[in-house]
Amino acid sequence: MNNRGVMLIFSLFVALILSILLVAFYFQSISENQLATRYADSTRALWLAEAGVAKLKSSIGIAPVSGFIDDPRYAYNVVPTQIGATVYYNVVSTGTVTSPSGKTVSREVNVTMKLIAPSAANFLYGVETTSNDLDYKVKCIENTENPANIAKTGSTQTFDNLFGISKAEMKAISQELGTYLSGDFGNTINANSVTWVDVDPPGALLNIQHLQGSGIVIINGDFKVDGVPSDGFNGILYIIGQLETLGNSAVYGTVFVESSAAIGADLTGSSLISYNSANIANALLNVIAKSIVSWREG
Repeated sequence: MNNRGVMLIFSLFVALILSILLVAFYFQSISENQLATRYADSTRALWLAEAGVAKLKSSIGIAPVSGFIDDPRYAYNVVPTQIGATVYYNVVSTGTVTSPSGKTVSREVNVTMKLIAPSAANFLYGVETTSNDLDYKVKCIENTENPANIAKTGSTQTFDNLFGISKAEMKAISQELGTYLSGDFGNTINANSVTWVDVDPPGALLNIQHLQGSGIVIINGDFKVDGVPSDGFNGILYIIGQLETLGNSAVYGTVFVESSAAIGADLTGSSLISYNSANIANALLNVIAKSIVSWREG
């Protein structure tokens, strides 16, 4: 009887020890799972912060950006601050992961970003063309800043070198801004920031009466403009085709043509292309590139 009692007590004691061990293993497993989940969320938060930097780098301008990737629980928030009056910005990007229970994990990266604008010195002439076919009235092109640089033919400049980005990237900027034009949009171009115009159908002549506004205008096709005295465009007009100006159209900046050009070539033409380096520089601010100079976490 005593032996049975001892065995019963011993069995209960073993069961108690096993229960304690099982409970310990259970809580250890939960703890490890929580640590693993938190580590995974922390890693996600870091990559979200990196994604925020990439978003700012690829976006137009240098303004705060925020958003999420796939799910609102995976968010980023980016705040750029200019360093003095320089072209450098301190960028703080925070990535945040929110669990189903509402707990959040955040990571932060600090980046120094430099703004790089294409040089206005790439544009030196009132009219520049890759062709040797430039027909113009002397009174219709002027460069009061450097009278020797009225016009240039046979240019070897390329779009990428002039603007620092490709044509596809420039078109994408215009589409993002909502300034892309194609099809039948009337007889007026009110330019703003970056305006890309696809002549439709391809191979046709785009003939409009009014070109106004400011920034960069890219005409993908042959272009003819017949303006009125109240018209005036300030910036860079780039033609991927042939150009003809008539009437009283006016460009205060510069014109680059990837083919032949006829500026005010008719007998009554009074159109004007007046070189203006300030307007050119302002237009190029719309295609600023961003370079990461330094990076650190936290």
